[in-house]
Amino acid sequence: MQETMGLIRVEGVNPIEYHTGMEGNRDATLDWFREFGGILVSIKCLDEGVDIPAVTHALILASSQNPRQFIQRRGRVLRKAPGKYLADIHDAIVVPVSMDDEPEQLSLLKSELLRAIEFSNSALNKSAGAELREIARKMGFDPEESGNDGMEEEE
Repeated sequence: MQETMGLIRVEGVNPIEYHTGMEGNRDATLDWFREFGGILVSIKCLDEGVDIPAVTHALILASSQNPRQFIQRRGRVLRKAPGKYLADIHDAIVVPVSMDDEPEQLSLLKSELLRAIEFSNSALNKSAGAELREIARKMGFDPEESGNDGMEEEE
């Protein structure tokens, strides 16, 4: 988290930190963010119970194969708000440096791609889904035949 915040600061922007172990009052932090906006960097806190409908952009750096969690995370940004017409969500996918050196990572990468492809099905930029499908095919699997392999079952 500190590395992410540091990289944002290098760009000349001061992010706001929000997580369960943070110093200070979390509710006051969210109230400030609702009032003034900015960049909120969060760890595992935007899954449930956080309501910031005016948020227009998100960069998800760690996602989940649990459908409820990834739906809630993108739902934080997709909520309606006055004057808000679109939401930009970027969902990063971790790719091993070398598939030859880390073949055990193939399963994780496959599930990440399948989750991202499902996410892209409701996106306005349909080309993102096409690009992800092409990456999957180059990796040797057809995402259309994989069903829900990228999703854990709800407990």
